[in-house]
Amino acid sequence: MENFKMFTTNFVEMSENELSLLQEVFQPIKVKKMDHVFSAGSYVTELFFFDSGVFRAYALKDGEEFTTKFLFGPTIYAELFSIRKHQPTFINIQALSDCECYKANFIAIERLMIHHPGIRRLFLKLYENIYMTGVKRQVSFMIDSQAKRYTDLIAENPKILEQVPLQYIASFLGVKPETLSRIRKNNNDI
Repeated sequence: MENFKMFTTNFVEMSENELSLLQEVFQPIKVKKMDHVFSAGSYVTELFFFDSGVFRAYALKDGEEFTTKFLFGPTIYAELFSIRKHQPTFINIQALSDCECYKANFIAIERLMIHHPGIRRLFLKLYENIYMTGVKRQVSFMIDSQAKRYTDLIAENPKILEQVPLQYIASFLGVKPETLSRIRKNNNDI
């Protein structure tokens, strides 16, 4: 978990003891390119730290995949709907590259939050960030053109075209692959 401290420092400063206690609850898991960290229909009880690699979150409807999010390590991900509602998730998380991953029992994380204010602040800041990112995406789908969503995505992550297949980018933007090709041609990205 070499990037864990760097990642958490982006949100909050924790004591060395808090950082150590938090790291101790994470266990490595093996995830290779195109493997799923978890799939729709499973009950998720863990929080994940993606140390390195690229992942996509997607949902299936009538056999069609709808990419909802890209995750670039280092980052933390929790499938809160499944964890909180004790229901199967409708989300799939798939690795798009070889990666380093860790998981921690969500209840163990919550226990640490009770007694360690730095850990509590970290997760408050993470949840704020997740909320703001989600609202930004919703608003973008309401007011931005497809081309603007594309240029904003490239501006936020210039290397995404090297790391993520175009069909997943098209799905994330809510366009068909041929529409993405036209947008890219108009932006001279091809």
